[in-house]
Amino acid sequence: MTEEEIRNLAEKESKLTKVALENRIAELKSLKCSILECIVYVRVNQNCSLSDAKELVVNSSAWSEKKEEFIKHQKEQMEEFLNAAKDDAKEIKQTFYPDKTEISITFNKKK
Repeated sequence: MTEEEIRNLAEKESKLTKVALENRIAELKSLKCSILECIVYVRVNQNCSLSDAKELVVNSSAWSEKKEEFIKHQKEQMEEFLNAAKDDAKEIKQTFYPDKTEISITFNKKK
């Protein structure tokens, strides 16, 4: 499925219950959709934030075995981005919460 097809499916279906959402995520995975594509589906169908959609997908039974790997990869990508952006960033602020970390970046004005 393309990302557009996933979005269309998520939009045309009513907001799914937790059980139905679990089943849909498993179905999407069986159709060879990636974890990111499942996150897109959940974000649109549940009308929630990207962070909430990610949490729902990585904590689903369909993707639980890939959770650590996915989160590790995300952290590595964020570290790489922050390292590359440090010369252009005016401020990088991390706020730690029990269930998530928020990062805000203010860039220097381009001359």
